[in-house]
Amino acid sequence: MKTIAVMSRKGGAGKTTLAVHLASAASATGQRVMLVDMDPQRSCLDWARERTSDWPVVIEGRAGVLFTTHRAAERQGVDLMIVDTRCAGDTEAAEAARLADLCLVVVRPSFFDLQAVGRTVQMVSNMRRPGMFVLNQAPVRRNGAEPRVIREAVDQLTDHGLEIAEVGLRHRAAYQNAMWKGLGAQEDQPDSQAAFEVNALWTSLAERLWPVAGRRPYGRPSITPDADAPLELALAG
Repeated sequence: MKTIAVMSRKGGAGKTTLAVHLASAASATGQRVMLVDMDPQRSCLDWARERTSDWPVVIEGRAGVLFTTHRAAERQGVDLMIVDTRCAGDTEAAEAARLADLCLVVVRPSFFDLQAVGRTVQMVSNMRRPGMFVLNQAPVRRNGAEPRVIREAVDQLTDHGLEIAEVGLRHRAAYQNAMWKGLGAQEDQPDSQAAFEVNALWTSLAERLWPVAGRRPYGRPSITPDADAPLELALAG
């Protein structure tokens, strides 16, 4: 079983939105997914109550028992556990990171978000766990050009030493509209750009968790000048 810890010290970064979308995207590929909601707001559980599909399984997580939950999920044949951690909850985040095959640090391309990632990166690094940034709620292109703030965010995040996910999520109403229905955007609007982003992000993360022979290793990402509207970060050679 593989485990992803989704974390952010900064509230409003879209941590839970990313967690439920990854869980639904992975479930759509046949993965048996358990989503553990450790955030006190219990937004994942709210989303699950609107959902009609059996997968992902969404459960309430509590500090101090995540290891037990993890072992039980393995015995039950779960393929992937995604843990939605508590904002600024160092104890819970560390507990999740300790079990994680990949720690996703969710960050918006904004000054306050970028300033807040340092402690999370330090924790992940100190625990020697694989970590990766995911850009979220990025602004859309204007007149065919990427906003400068995205390039600046990539530059600043690169200085922290963690990889940056090849695909980021833009600020799109499709994500919030879908969650009202207990869906992911890729389920609600399968032909949308939001669907492209989610599916592409999950594909890249799945290749990271279950490596494909011959795949090029991760490097420093750069914005592709002629990329389509979805936020794709091409790996520099």
